[in-house]
Amino acid sequence: MPPFLVVFILLLLHTTSSSASPECDVYALGKLKASLVTTSNATALGDWDPAAPSPAHCSFSGVTCDAGARVVAINITALSLHGGTLPLELELFDALANLTIAACGLLGHFPASLHALPFLRHLNLSNNNLTGALPSGPGHRYFPSLELLDVYNNNLSGPLPSFGAEHAVTLRYLHLGGNYFSGVIPDDYGDLDKLEYINLAANCLSGLVPASLGRLKRLREMYMGYYNQFDGGIPAEFGDLEALVLLDMSSCCLTGPIPPELGQLKLLNTLYMFLNWLSGDIPPALGELKNLALLDLSMNELAGKIPASLAKLTNLKLLNLFGNYLHGVIPEFVADLLNLEVLQLWDNNFSGHLPAGLGKNGGLKKLNVGNNNLSGHLPAGLRNYSLKTLDVSYNHLTGHLPPDICTSGNLEKLVLMENVFFGPIPVSLGDCKMLRHVYLNNNFLSGPIP
Repeated sequence: MPPFLVVFILLLLHTTSSSASPECDVYALGKLKASLVTTSNATALGDWDPAAPSPAHCSFSGVTCDAGARVVAINITALSLHGGTLPLELELFDALANLTIAACGLLGHFPASLHALPFLRHLNLSNNNLTGALPSGPGHRYFPSLELLDVYNNNLSGPLPSFGAEHAVTLRYLHLGGNYFSGVIPDDYGDLDKLEYINLAANCLSGLVPASLGRLKRLREMYMGYYNQFDGGIPAEFGDLEALVLLDMSSCCLTGPIPPELGQLKLLNTLYMFLNWLSGDIPPALGELKNLALLDLSMNELAGKIPASLAKLTNLKLLNLFGNYLHGVIPEFVADLLNLEVLQLWDNNFSGHLPAGLGKNGGLKKLNVGNNNLSGHLPAGLRNYSLKTLDVSYNHLTGHLPPDICTSGNLEKLVLMENVFFGPIPVSLGDCKMLRHVYLNNNFLSGPIP
């Protein structure tokens, strides 16, 4: 069909939409099927019959209509589709509120025709192979009613879209992660004041993390890391994100200190900032995060001691501080964290004894304090029934190995090498049915391996 004729048909359908709106939807559904179904998936969308009279199209798989037989939702996720494209005729769905075509192997560019759909609230095109940029800026009427935009895990590139203040009243969920977007984060993202979720992780972003994001008072989850290479550090204004529950800024080249203002995030449950170049001390203010369950500051350049204020983190399940320059003793309060399941402090400069009560909470599953300067004996509490990994390698620990070190039978990994342990290898190791990895070398142990 000649291009001018296609344009003529689209214009004709637009002008007659008030009297033949369901027919427009049927036509557009036929075009969508033709674009998605290829020779390799010829049976997909088999019940989509473009010749079916309205309102039969409302019974097509994945299609939802309103009382007037207008298509208001299309959800055809993971229907064995692969290799198709999105047609220009999508703009005919002018009553559409929800479009979900995820994990369908879509190719081609993001369709600019979607931008002006007046009632589109949810758009999910995640886990496809879309390429090109997301058009934005002057001249683009960008999703006037959109609440959710999810294009995670595609091959999109170019700058991040700029939404403009006129869209600040609607957008709540923004997932642009797992693409190849480059350049800086637009400062006007701080104007999206209804935003509750933002994910820009795993892109090629650079520049400063804008302090304007600290204005997002409703934001609950923020993901910024993984492959991005930001300049500078964490804005102190992030301490104003009063609704924040999860903050993940891992592996994105952040520098400078951890702002003590983060201690103001009273609802925070998860704080991940591992694999950066953060420096300075761990702020004592983090001890004010009473709801914190997961704290990972590993693989940075942090120094100083573990602040005593962290004793107030009674909900903590994971504490990862490995790969830093921390020193001093491992504080006794660590043993009093009743919910602690994972404690990883390896590759620091800790000295002194392990806390005597370590493991007494009965819930510790993984302990790794290798490559420090620890001395003394293994605490008796480490013979608990939940421990799966015990790594105290490359220290100066001494004494006999406890004869009941594997009484529970749950131990999977035991790493004791490069210490000063002596005496017989415990016979109970032979009863460790789950044990897969044992490293006892470079000690003063004797006897057969059970």
